[in-house]
Amino acid sequence: MTLLTEIEPATAVKKIAALDEVNTFVFDMDGTLLNDEHVISPQNLRALHGLRERGFNLVIATGRHVNDVQFHLQQLGGDIATITCNGANIHDRNGELIYREGLPLLVNQTLLPLAAQFNVNLNMFTDSEWLTIAPCEAMLDAHEQTQFFYRQIDLQEMIATPALKILFYGEHAELLKLKAKILEHTSLQINLTFSDDCYLEVMQKNISKGYALKVLLEKLSLSVDQAMAFGDGLNDVELFRTVAHPVVMENAGKTLKQLFPNARRAQPNHEDGVAKFLFDYIL
Repeated sequence: MTLLTEIEPATAVKKIAALDEVNTFVFDMDGTLLNDEHVISPQNLRALHGLRERGFNLVIATGRHVNDVQFHLQQLGGDIATITCNGANIHDRNGELIYREGLPLLVNQTLLPLAAQFNVNLNMFTDSEWLTIAPCEAMLDAHEQTQFFYRQIDLQEMIATPALKILFYGEHAELLKLKAKILEHTSLQINLTFSDDCYLEVMQKNISKGYALKVLLEKLSLSVDQAMAFGDGLNDVELFRTVAHPVVMENAGKTLKQLFPNARRAQPNHEDGVAKFLFDYIL
């Protein structure tokens, strides 16, 4: 286990002057702020508490449901704005909903029967729940600490249920085939993205972490030019295109690294990369 003293500011490299202007820090959860056991390590907790003590603005931007991040918000002391379901929901520092954009039922009617033809697990995030067609134990491990789990329903009920986000879980090769089939339906107004190789996600068109951050910062009278974002997945692409200071985790996939070759890098999530970066360059 890494000791806290190994990332003390005293051992850090010289701070980067260009980062002096940053006043807002945005964090993806899985693969970024969370380690491979899906928890925030003591080192990352200490670093984020350090940011709060210095008066910086913190934002969580995740594909997870808002009910799935409440445990972590409590760990961090609250008073943190959240972008959830990849931007379909935005909550302010007090937990008040300030933006919502769901999917039209036409998307359900088109995509859910289509996906049932592939070897994938069908999931849906509503305003309050995570719904699934069939149990999938492999999906539950990431939510053990937060205790946010799915409820099983049948396909017809899911088709008739308004959704913030549709989630397909399965082998990457199978999801690629499903994605190709979905893209044949060019009339659908959707945003289709991989948050991980085994997660293909569908939101309303133009919904992304990046768009949501613009909405949020405008309400807070803050600028994207003074924002830094940490992420590791393709659902962070628009977020990185929005902020002035993207930071790509070393555990990110090849495609994300190629899209942002000049972005700063943080060590892998399982090596407390967020904390080490912050102590090296900010704190």
